Amino acid sequence: MRIPVLLLLISQLLLAEPRFAEPDHIRVPLWIDSGEALEAGALTATVGGQPAGVVRVQGPDDDLMVLVILDLTEDLNEIEMARNGLADAIDEAPSNAYIGVMRAQSGLRVLQDPSSEREAAIEAVRSFPISGTPGLLETIEEAADLADSLIRDTGVRIAIFYVTDSEIDSYREDFTNPVVNRSDRGDMSRRFPEGLVRDRISRLDTKLASSQAPIFVVHLKYETDRIDEAYQNGILQMATTTGGDAVFCRSDAEIAAAIGSMMERIATHYSVDLEVPRQAADTVEIALESQTGGELVYRSRYNIR
Repeated sequence: MRIPVLLLLISQLLLAEPRFAEPDHIRVPLWIDSGEALEAGALTATVGGQPAGVVRVQGPDDDLMVLVILDLTEDLNEIEMARNGLADAIDEAPSNAYIGVMRAQSGLRVLQDPSSEREAAIEAVRSFPISGTPGLLETIEEAADLADSLIRDTGVRIAIFYVTDSEIDSYREDFTNPVVNRSDRGDMSRRFPEGLVRDRISRLDTKLASSQAPIFVVHLKYETDRIDEAYQNGILQMATTTGGDAVFCRSDAEIAAAIGSMMERIATHYSVDLEVPRQAADTVEIALESQTGGELVYRSRYNIR
């Protein structure tokens, strides 16, 4: 089945006002360690401690849309490795995967509409302009809103995949948390220079806790300074909140493998739609069990309001 998503639709969704209606369903990304296919009838679920109906289960054989978001502005050698790794990962993606390519600088911009045409997506990755400042923090909420809209309009499995080399001191916004009172040795900004980063991450994480699509991130370079470590921990926190994951490469040799492994993880995820019980709390815990056995790995917390 071809996914009916066009460049015009995505552009309209990017410009549209966010929708804040409470969801009737919760979409849970899930992985199972057994080789058996997961069926809706084999699942039992609770949402907020109340039994919840399993509306639909989509698995690796069902259509998948991957929104690849490029946030690359730094080292040209690392970026070239990322381009090659992405080109290979896109080429090897399953035939039921529709790959769209976007860039994060100055707001989300569509470079290639989601399509099964691998050559077009690869060309978009290889030819996108490297310029500007990092955009992950500025676009991640917008990307989540876009994915939620596409889920409502298409119903297919959707994942967001950031490839970034962003460093916190390269953003337009100053996250260095400068000392407020240099004569005061007790000034908290001296003890917690990463305070502004953590505050920004916390606010974004709260918003992402109500999003539907998992977010995955491959960062090209692991940084060890205190503020960048807080930033990288925040990226991992936001990704796992949505049911996704983040990987930070400690050498250039890891870049291509990390991108390929992440694309494979995206392709093999299940998407489980659950009913939201009436009078559910604002924040709910999710519990899933499979009658066919196998360990389930899934997102277990969701903000409904």
